[in-house]
Amino acid sequence: MFWRFGFSPASNVDALLEKEGVTLEELFEEEELLQECKSHNSKLIEFLCRPEILQQLLNTIITENPDETKKFKYPYLAAEIFGCEIYAVSDAVITQPNLLESFWTLLDRPVPIHPLQASYFSKVNGILMQKKAGDMVEFVKSQTKSISNILLHVGNSSIAELLLKIISLEEIPEGQGIVPWLSQQGLIPSLVERLDPNLDIETHNTAAQTLLDIIAVSYQNVGPVEQEDGSPANAGGGNSLVDELKSEAMMRKIFGYMLDKTAPNASSALSSGVIIMIELIRRYCSEIEQAEFQQHQFQTQMMQSTRVNEFGIMPTTEKMKSLSTDLNELLKVIGEKVEDFSYLLEHPRNMQATDTTLGRVIPLGSERLRTCELFAEILHLQYLYFSSPLFERLVFGDPPEEEEVGPDGKVGGEAESVSAAAGTDAPSAEPVVDGLSNAVAEMSLKRLSGRNVADELSSISELLVNSKVLPMCLILFFQFPWNNFLHSVVYDMIAKVFNTYSFTSQSSNFAPVGPDGNEIVPAPGEEGILSPLEVKMKEVSVVFKKLVVSILVEGKLTLRITEAQRRNDFTVEQPKGVRLGYMGHLTYISDEVTKLVDKCLEDFGPEVPELIHSDEWQEYLTGVLKETKDRDRQALGGVRPTHTGQTANFGKVDETDMPPLGAAPPPKKELGGGLHHSAPATGNESDEEEDEVGKGSDSLTADGGDVASDQMARFICQSIVNDFPDRGILGDESDDDEDEGLGEAIQDELLFDETGFDVDNPFPDKVSSISFDEESRADSIDQSDSDSYISKDVKPPAVATSVQESGSPLHKAVLTAEDDAVSDDGPAVDSGTAGVSTPSG
Repeated sequence: MFWRFGFSPASNVDALLEKEGVTLEELFEEEELLQECKSHNSKLIEFLCRPEILQQLLNTIITENPDETKKFKYPYLAAEIFGCEIYAVSDAVITQPNLLESFWTLLDRPVPIHPLQASYFSKVNGILMQKKAGDMVEFVKSQTKSISNILLHVGNSSIAELLLKIISLEEIPEGQGIVPWLSQQGLIPSLVERLDPNLDIETHNTAAQTLLDIIAVSYQNVGPVEQEDGSPANAGGGNSLVDELKSEAMMRKIFGYMLDKTAPNASSALSSGVIIMIELIRRYCSEIEQAEFQQHQFQTQMMQSTRVNEFGIMPTTEKMKSLSTDLNELLKVIGEKVEDFSYLLEHPRNMQATDTTLGRVIPLGSERLRTCELFAEILHLQYLYFSSPLFERLVFGDPPEEEEVGPDGKVGGEAESVSAAAGTDAPSAEPVVDGLSNAVAEMSLKRLSGRNVADELSSISELLVNSKVLPMCLILFFQFPWNNFLHSVVYDMIAKVFNTYSFTSQSSNFAPVGPDGNEIVPAPGEEGILSPLEVKMKEVSVVFKKLVVSILVEGKLTLRITEAQRRNDFTVEQPKGVRLGYMGHLTYISDEVTKLVDKCLEDFGPEVPELIHSDEWQEYLTGVLKETKDRDRQALGGVRPTHTGQTANFGKVDETDMPPLGAAPPPKKELGGGLHHSAPATGNESDEEEDEVGKGSDSLTADGGDVASDQMARFICQSIVNDFPDRGILGDESDDDEDEGLGEAIQDELLFDETGFDVDNPFPDKVSSISFDEESRADSIDQSDSDSYISKDVKPPAVATSVQESGSPLHKAVLTAEDDAVSDDGPAVDSGTAGVSTPSG
């Protein structure tokens, strides 16, 4: 931190700037240039703000230097100088429009422009938009060919990113108005025209990706549902660019490109167009889910709060109106083209046989896969829309505000709606319930003019049934057993159809509810009268019933599943045979069929029960399907090990049968012949001893479990110390000294025993189980091994004498036990007699 006190040495940049006639190239050669820019060197900033220097900086970025050593270095440094976000430099560029105009001449060049120059160009403009957003918006609007030039080079990722940055300026106050201006400049029509099937595939991909980015940015920039003053900020999702894209004119143009029968790249146009449609539908679904969450929060707070002004905000009426008709034009055009898509599923364009590992086959192709994906997304929208808790508001709208007629005959005293009630304390619960009565709902239905999303979805479902789209998708499912992309799409289609019908066929799912989430009780005398909501759900249920029948009867789903199972069994039995690729999805589809049958079998005519009750299907359910589901329910790796029975004691040692290490065995009775035996013990005695030991351990645990555990831990620790491998002849004097100190410390801690726990012989009543043969075999142990039985607690003279009298290690152990009372301070055993040094604990 010497520079704080003026002790820092002068930089080379300062020394260079003091020279007369310094050039920008000389600065570029200084290694400290960028560091000085980041530290906001005043002399350097003053130099960079000169108009001629700024012109050189911008020209360095857009001009290719013929010198290879400067070709990459100088443009990089020029862009990084702007990247230091020096406000004076950005302000100097903005205040001189001629500098920006010359800088934007890069877009006047023919395609393609250098990617490095395009990236630096986009970076500098992005920084200027952050610092001077309002001025940059005005500059872009002042350029007559700015948007057309950007679209000319939109295939360059950096230029496409610049376009998204311009659209994103709409979310800040200084940039408001840029999106309507872009719409007036024909941005969306220009991008849609690039989906022309006569153009190359790269142009299609670029246009589709740009439109997808515009959709994403437009929905991300949507502000709050309501502003602080309570007025709606943006009723629908997206902006004017997205609204223009969803218009009927644009949709017809895109679908015309997608279904062109003669153009060379119609398949690419269809794939790009379907991606755009799917993105628009998914964004609409997310808007519905967001509104559902908002209403759920309102209802939760309404039940938990006591004051009305704490209820939060429900989705506004304007939002509901926008959602009810937002995709009308898109769905209308799709409905008109269902038959054309159905024809493509049977007769794909430009499909030729291809050599594969399975032989020469005709592939599925992107056309048919994208078509199935489009229909699957529409069926997903149907499920989300018809099962939404906002369905009543989406279809019938919010009830009109009640009006009162005053004494003067004028209308007044309007009751506030539920959404307005969220911010005031005026309304009561009773007018809200009356406002959602059947009569008001019918008035709301009459008030709505034209068709809504629900009507368009129902029409598309009817067309799917008439065109037999779902049976065709099933045929493709079984025709291409190794295309899992197709299998996932078809499974999703079947699941959504079955689930939608299961929901709409249950009358309890769409009983009218109030804003608090509670079911509205019908007025007296209206119990048997169906509400408009129930009537609408009945109509939807009838349509989806046709779709279910189309899948089960016309598509012969159950028969195809059983045939596929037999085909799979035959394939597996062949040499090197493997399961077919769709068997996993068939299990899922079978589950969906089973759930539908359990709920709604009685709703169908005789054709469906006949298929369900067939012998083949029942055999499949009770046989293969049940075995598969049972196997899938099993845990990976087998049954989880339990801690009961013998498994609980696996790896453990029975401490009652283990003599303590370092302690002498119990004394042996001398029999005839001079041999030593253990006294024979009867079974009753051993059982009684084990019972006593068990009772003793239980009492220790019950009365003082911590004490018993601590004593056992100390005993094991002493045993480990006594059993170190470096004992005896392998240990040197230094090790013996250290071990002796450690053993004495442990012995001192064990002397505190308050419960009569004998650390040297914790089980005094346990009779040795060493047999006659074992003792005889033990006599053959050599002298070095037998010496390891000698404990430091044995009195050395007695041990030496015993060793001379008998070479048996058991004999020595007995003598050791007889001398347990000897003090630990005795002299060490004579190494010449015993052959070892005295172990130290």
